[in-house]
Amino acid sequence: MTGPIGAFQKESAPPILRLGHVMAFSSFLHQVGAPIDRLLRRQGLPVYCEDSDAFVLLARAWSYFDAAAGLYDPMIGWLTGQHVEDHNLSSRLLNKLESAPTLYQALLRLARIVSAEASHLRLGVHERRDDVLVYTCYPGRREDPGYMQSQFYQLQILLAVIRHFVGQQWVPEEMGTEHSVVPVVVQVRLPGCRILTQQSAGYIAVPRACLHKATRRVESDPGSPVLTENFDYADVVRAVLRPYLPDGYPTVRFAAVLMDTSVRTLTRRLSACGITYGALVDEVRFTVAKELLHRPDVRISQIAWSVGFDDHSHFTRMFRRVGGLTPGQIRQADLAAQE
Repeated sequence: MTGPIGAFQKESAPPILRLGHVMAFSSFLHQVGAPIDRLLRRQGLPVYCEDSDAFVLLARAWSYFDAAAGLYDPMIGWLTGQHVEDHNLSSRLLNKLESAPTLYQALLRLARIVSAEASHLRLGVHERRDDVLVYTCYPGRREDPGYMQSQFYQLQILLAVIRHFVGQQWVPEEMGTEHSVVPVVVQVRLPGCRILTQQSAGYIAVPRACLHKATRRVESDPGSPVLTENFDYADVVRAVLRPYLPDGYPTVRFAAVLMDTSVRTLTRRLSACGITYGALVDEVRFTVAKELLHRPDVRISQIAWSVGFDDHSHFTRMFRRVGGLTPGQIRQADLAAQE
């Protein structure tokens, strides 16, 4: 893997990490009977703090991971990530990702979220022709003690997020690690996965045919918005805009009139839900169009018109922006899945 990381510039302030990641390692170590308190004290980490949003110095956290690996298992990073997946990912993280209309958008959203989890961490999506690489690394720190444990942990969490959208039995065809050897535990847990070592970042390859997949807390008729206790302001805007899509692009001013409010208040309340108006309209158009793509008797040009596009190229660009692939590719993926 080459190219997606960019040049590393050393920062004056030392890197920090949310305590919640240290607590994940402690939770796993507790299960195997390791002396957690002693390990934490030796690395100068807080022993009794229960605030997962607090920050600690990255070097101390990694030293803790390294010491735990030496005491218990060289692959403790991967095992901790597996432990987190088995006991469910953070509900706060899932709430932020599940509202994304596609796995592709969830991965882009995840890349933005991690900037608030750790300084200096690079996590992003690198585009290739047939797939995307979801990558993670701390440039320039590969030789630091505990680095590889941290990367194995991150890769397992990334895998858990992807599986939340595509199914728990999904196994990537390709994975990369900056480590010099292939972890045995990874080979055992991911049979058939090609694992490349000494890469410029750790990564998981996700086929484009998976990028349009979505997940929902409440399974229902895919196209019908269902009123639940989780229905927020953005959900209401999505629901009321849907029947107006064939009329053309619903401007923000039009939406404000529908919601009986001002443009400023509408955009402010959507921002509080974590979304812009333009992104919300894209999501609604994509969702409706994707439903229609499941019907092979409906031409793609008709679908574009039904969600307010009179220019097929604009429709295709929107689809790729939200779902990571074109309408034709999604239809092909559906047909392949039915075979």
